[in-house]
Amino acid sequence: MKVSDKVANAVQTLCSSMKSVVKVALLSRRCTVKADADPGETLIILGNGPSLNETMTRHGKELAACKLMAVNYACKAPQFYALKPEYYVMIDPVFYTEYDTNENVRRLWSDLSTRVDWPMCIYVPAKASIPVDMSGCGNVRVERINPVGVEGFAWLENVLFASGRGMPRPRNVLIASLMVALKIGFKRIFIVGADHTWTRTLEVNERNEVVSVQPHFYKDNEAENKRNETVYKNIRLHEIMYSFHVAFKSYFAIERYARHAGVDIFNATPGSFIDAFRRKGLEAIDD
Repeated sequence: MKVSDKVANAVQTLCSSMKSVVKVALLSRRCTVKADADPGETLIILGNGPSLNETMTRHGKELAACKLMAVNYACKAPQFYALKPEYYVMIDPVFYTEYDTNENVRRLWSDLSTRVDWPMCIYVPAKASIPVDMSGCGNVRVERINPVGVEGFAWLENVLFASGRGMPRPRNVLIASLMVALKIGFKRIFIVGADHTWTRTLEVNERNEVVSVQPHFYKDNEAENKRNETVYKNIRLHEIMYSFHVAFKSYFAIERYARHAGVDIFNATPGSFIDAFRRKGLEAIDD
């Protein structure tokens, strides 16, 4: 690498670090995640990708033997109440800003407050206002996290990640879930249902509108499909491709930090496009 390139990279990293410090100062609040994972425990993070159906069919034994973390609309699926995940992560603003207008959001909070009959912790953004009073649900505990994206010098990222004041840019909920899992203290984490095969379903129609279909292991209803169409209606292809770039880059930041923290993260999702984590199937979870 040329000296000029090294200088340019150093300046860029310095600028990113300074920006991150300012963002944390302005946007972050106290992180309340408890580091209460037992030594030797394994966590499986359940992404909502279509491959999760196959994983649940083939690996019920492994899922039953480990702690589980669910995300987003997972509680709309009947399998959620059979698996009884101990952890649940939701960072999308839709869950906190559209309660009065979105029937799917209202149903989600109703299910979480009335149907969860096992101990479960929900992780929500520190600055979000929860639309439902969860205090009457004795099984559910609510903890606060900071989905504030930070980048910069590795030592600074390590400090901010460890404190819970920031995380790699949280393009999606899996990024936040992995950081929550690290903060809880798990030393061995498996990821399933994280297909991330978004580019296979990406199209541009004859009206120059980007069509981005992101299928889940459950079936989205018509209202959610229409909401997604509205969200993507005014987004350009280069913006979506950049968003993909941010997500996949964030996984490499997580992998670097996990190795620094002595944590093993394995991707057990068949056919996943995530290339940052080592691959290991759940059939080898005891190896």
